[in-house]
Amino acid sequence: MKKIMFIALLLMSVTGCQPANISAVMRGSDRENASMETRCEETDMRSNSEMQQVFSKYDGWRLIYISEYTTGHKIGTHGAICFERAKK
Repeated sequence: MKKIMFIALLLMSVTGCQPANISAVMRGSDRENASMETRCEETDMRSNSEMQQVFSKYDGWRLIYISEYTTGHKIGTHGAICFERAKK
């Protein structure tokens, strides 16, 4: 009985640790232009309404960075999105 319990516990601990899948895409920014402003937002990429809210907030800005983080335990992804534009 103890052997079966030990094997079950071992299997649960091994399958409970999955590696994270991390991906990022970066576009070049105009670093030489000091008149640029950059803003980043954290967002739940599982929620279409949250994504639409972030993108509508930065309408007219240039998208320069998207990063996402997910594991097998999480349905969907969580990420960061960065935008830039010329200072007004």
